[in-house]
Amino acid sequence: QSVLLIFGIAGMIVGSVSAIRSKRLTTMVAYSSAAQIGYIYMGLGMGTQAALLAAFLHECGHILVYCVFLRRFPVIEVTMTGFCMRMDAPARGLSPGRLFWLAAVGPAVNFMLAGIWALRLEQELTIRGSAFWAANLLTGGFNLLPVPPLDGAQLASCLCEMRRAGKKFKGND
Repeated sequence: QSVLLIFGIAGMIVGSVSAIRSKRLTTMVAYSSAAQIGYIYMGLGMGTQAALLAAFLHECGHILVYCVFLRRFPVIEVTMTGFCMRMDAPARGLSPGRLFWLAAVGPAVNFMLAGIWALRLEQELTIRGSAFWAANLLTGGFNLLPVPPLDGAQLASCLCEMRRAGKKFKGND
């Protein structure tokens, strides 16, 4: 488990630093996915099943939206930092609005699961249920921080691009 913890921390650091250094949004999304997998490895290393499941479901949300937008499964690469979605040419061609939804769906999945679990906990309070609820709230909330390579930074970048594009269109009227 300590090896997984070390690889998880290394994956988070390498993925995050690479995303911060990236100049392109699509590359940043790819490195962000690698950093997210670092969280999964760290969760495995720490032995927290609830955190691991929350991170896994977070990434499944990103993959599902990718499949909806591009009508195919993303290429998942195995790197030294973990698994990441390759942002190939069709993915790089997504509009800022679609990239926004691609980034937003991970935290949205976590908050949706936290809401469902909160309703479930009203009926039967368990330690595991409470841990899963907290893990989803923390994973979703943490990923909304506007710090690269987290989803919040990608969301802010997409909003800025959409706003900039909107101003250009208004100026051409």
